[in-house]
This record gives sequence, C-alpha cells and structure tokens, in this order.
Amino acid sequence: MKPSIVAQPALRLAGLQILTKPMSPEIPALWLRFAPRMPEITSPAEPGVTFGAMQDAGENQVYLAGIELAPGAAPPTDMSQLAVPAGDYAVFEFPFGDIGKAYPFIFGTWLPESGYVQDARPLLERYGTDFCPDQPASPMQVRVPVRPRA
Repeated sequence: MKPSIVAQPALRLAGLQILTKPMSPEIPALWLRFAPRMPEITSPAEPGVTFGAMQDAGENQVYLAGIELAPGAAPPTDMSQLAVPAGDYAVFEFPFGDIGKAYPFIFGTWLPESGYVQDARPLLERYGTDFCPDQPASPMQVRVPVRPRA
C-alpha cells in the first residue's frame, strides 16, 4: 500500500463528534446517529462524500463524522464544525474491510520508513460516493497529515 502525497486544500466539515478512544465501537455508533441527519447539510462541497476526522486528545481522540461544507454554507446549528487547514497529506486507498490492517501498516511501517512525520492537523478518513459500509470491498481513503522529516 503506497500512498500519494497530495496538497489538501483547506476544508470545513460539519457533523457530529465525540471524545473517544481510537478504533472504539463508539465510532461506528456515531456514524449510525449521523447518517439519518446527513440530509440536514444542504450545501455539501461534494454530494455523497463523507469524512471521519480525528484529532489527538492525549490518550483519547476527538472524532467527527461529517460532510465538507461548500464555501459560505452554514451548517445546522446543533452540529459541530471543524476547520481543517491546508497542507500535505499522505493518501492511502484500500478496501474498507482492510481498515484494521491499514492503520498498523501506516503508522508502524510506512510512516517510520518514509521521509515524513505526522503533522498536527486532523487525520481524515474519506468515504466517496461509491462507499457502502455493508460492503468490505468498498473503497475508502485514509489521509494522514504529513510534513518532511527534519
């Protein structure tokens, strides 16, 4: 699994968020709560595309299940917002069923052997219009914020 390094433009996400542990069963439960509310975001930047955004919080993480807002769009008032700054991301594409293997590879093998370190911006999971959570072969992406190793 070799990533592409892409210049990710800034984006603004709106959705539901929780404070949780990585790979917690609370994350799929959050998506089940968010899915019926997705139509409330009436101005998505990319219709049918969703994001999981993770921010480090010590031993925990803040996880947001969301949709990218179109420029100038207002989110529902009771949803959380997250501004993701522009920057370089290592983009890994793989089938959803491999998510449990992908993260150990990314952080245990690829990142230490690459010329990059993880940056402090949110880590993103991107689920395209062809994604179906019931299908292990559904394609997805993990976008790791990176900067060159000093």
